[in-house]
Amino acid sequence: MKGIKKIFKNIDIKDFKHYLFFSFLLIITLITLSLFNFTEARYESNTKIDVKPTLAFFIVDVESQSKQIKLEGMVPRNEPYLYTFNVSNFNEEKRANVDLTYTIEIVTTTNIPLNFKLFRGSATSSNEVDSDTITTDDNGVYFRHLIINDTNVMNYSSDVTDLYTLWVEFPVEYQNNADDYAGIIELVDVRIRAEQVV
Repeated sequence: MKGIKKIFKNIDIKDFKHYLFFSFLLIITLITLSLFNFTEARYESNTKIDVKPTLAFFIVDVESQSKQIKLEGMVPRNEPYLYTFNVSNFNEEKRANVDLTYTIEIVTTTNIPLNFKLFRGSATSSNEVDSDTITTDDNGVYFRHLIINDTNVMNYSSDVTDLYTLWVEFPVEYQNNADDYAGIIELVDVRIRAEQVV
């Protein structure tokens, strides 16, 4: 006890008050900065949600192509997420030298309970999806297959580009348990198969 009393006797009260004031000011500043960074990170996370990747397919021969869209950072909401992709019969080097038809299949993982529609052109036209089924592979992984039965014709005599809009809805009814899906990515394969018109 005598040692503690001796320490307190040697402390300059004026210096101690300055030290206490600046320590308190430093703590308040650090707390304020940490809250600012947290808010900024949340804002950045929310703004990235609306980024819409665009895919481009160039079918200049009889072939199959597949490209992937990663749906990440999605939250349940009233507005759908819209993703576009193009299908063209030409690229920078050449154009198809025969008339081609192509079909579209969309295969998704089933990690998030999403609703899908596909529109030719903008999302104001009619839904192109004719069949929506779920299958499993040998490992028990579930996949959803959206089949479009229409075959689209591209005449070789001119450059043709068809625009499609993939409409993805994360229903707002999942808002109460949105944390269950935080950080989960839904993978979407867009598969184009081109054949020669016979």
